Amino acid sequence: MASKSSVRIVSKRPPEFSSNVVIDNTSYHIQTENLGKKTCRIATRIYQDGEIVFSRDSDYSHILKLADFDTKLRSMMEGQHKSATDFFVREQASKQKQKSEYFEEVKDLLKKGKGDSALALLEEALGKFPGDPFLLSYYGCLTAIVRNRPAEGISLCIEAIKRLDETIPFGSEFFHPVFYLNLGRAYLKAGKKKEALNALRQGLRNDADNKEIRLELARLGTRRKPPVPFLKRSNPINKYIGMMLSTGESKPGSGRK
Repeated sequence: MASKSSVRIVSKRPPEFSSNVVIDNTSYHIQTENLGKKTCRIATRIYQDGEIVFSRDSDYSHILKLADFDTKLRSMMEGQHKSATDFFVREQASKQKQKSEYFEEVKDLLKKGKGDSALALLEEALGKFPGDPFLLSYYGCLTAIVRNRPAEGISLCIEAIKRLDETIPFGSEFFHPVFYLNLGRAYLKAGKKKEALNALRQGLRNDADNKEIRLELARLGTRRKPPVPFLKRSNPINKYIGMMLSTGESKPGSGRK
């Protein structure tokens, strides 16, 4: 999803066009300028955090001798600015589609029990999208589980959460459940149950009904057995006895030792 805000800035010489675009919560600055009649070049540069991530140049020597040179030049610059911006937005959208396709293939490989292939595919994806927090989180989890390198996997999962919060400073908590699920699984592989519980519970803070996290917690045995085992947990008798036991434990001096 891309949003644009454009401002046209025209100085006496040379003219310049400048705008900003936000794509998937990442801001880019686009600038198009005339490099002068010595070069007869129109340059468009797209910046992310001060670094050039895209560029496009064109020649305008063929309009130098026209009577309406200034008008033609301004029109060319405006056209290049718009076309370069549109192309860049489409390119980024295409990359996002490719990224989602990677995830789908990784999930499919994991369902088939092909962990090594899934890990190799994530490495390939990270080569195309270096530093992507989502890919890094899954890569960290599989590094811990598939390659049996839990310490490295935990470190990668923690780094992924850090990058997520930096990339999406507002609203990153929406994605936290899956990130903490991956971290929790990496901790479990390392045998660190306490840290795993903390990570999984952190994930539940932003998605209390997350089925995968609740399944992991259930496997860890974080829920007590029902007071009457042969009845369902939801049975009114179990609920009533459980409530009475909980009330008794909350009284002073009734805590477990």
